[in-house]
Amino acid sequence: MPTCLITGGAGNLACQLTWPLADRFDRIVLLDVAARPVGPTAANACFERGDLLDAGGLDALFARHAPAAVIHLASLLSGSCEQDRGLAWRVNMDGTFGLFEAALRHGRPTVLFASSVAAFGGRLPTVLTDDTPQWPATLYGVTKMAAERLGCYYHEKHGLDFRCVRLPITVSRHAPAGAASAIASHAFLAAARDGRFTFTARPETPLALIYVRDVLRAFASLLAAATAGLSQRVYNIAGMTTTPGDIAAAIRRRLPDAVLDFEPDDAVDRVLASWPGAIDDLTARRDWHWRPEWNLERMADDFLAAVAADAEANR
Repeated sequence: MPTCLITGGAGNLACQLTWPLADRFDRIVLLDVAARPVGPTAANACFERGDLLDAGGLDALFARHAPAAVIHLASLLSGSCEQDRGLAWRVNMDGTFGLFEAALRHGRPTVLFASSVAAFGGRLPTVLTDDTPQWPATLYGVTKMAAERLGCYYHEKHGLDFRCVRLPITVSRHAPAGAASAIASHAFLAAARDGRFTFTARPETPLALIYVRDVLRAFASLLAAATAGLSQRVYNIAGMTTTPGDIAAAIRRRLPDAVLDFEPDDAVDRVLASWPGAIDDLTARRDWHWRPEWNLERMADDFLAAVAADAEANR
């Protein structure tokens, strides 16, 4: 069986990806500048510490492992991008360019890129489509949009099998602290661990969310899809459309003693309201049979059960 390389390999999403990919690949190589992965990985996963910006090191890694597929997760996130614009450009853009060039030099593996609805911006329609004009308002969004276009260029001009998924707000137990996009994740976590949470968004603000388990399925599904069935290279995917009020109600049904308050922060709510409330993913459904499996109720059950299991394991 072939090898899969995952950049940003020390991160939690990369670690979780090793499990659904374990039966398809003989080896899964996790590449990251960090010292070690943050979570457990499948038995056939190995970690290599290295810098995506080190062209010689990247060539040597490709030569050693000859990956048939690359999942490109390495990226500075939104807050870090604004704090250090130069580093953001080097990692998110120069790193991506270097990875595509290495792929051309080493057998043209399939490259699957994780993009984001942050690649859009400005005045968005009620329902976001694959072809909605992209005017990102953050440097993170700019680099995601530019990397999408760069990948399409490498596909059209150089035959690279580039594939891309644009992710909505992802709900995960390992969401970044302080991010407006993590409001749903933090609500579940805080309610379970502390018995209280204060929403800084209005109850009625629409949110397009996806549960991390569906994200893992989407990556595995698009990576396995037959090339002949793909009508485009970049796909929106959707999970669920909900609101902070709906999330609070779902938590109360499971944790009736939790204290859940709303103290809207205009800055936070403006950020959330600037993102799409609903996403059209019909093309992904048609081309590679994408279907989300997790709605709000199933997600709430699974998320809170996982938090309880973590707490029990750490006692």
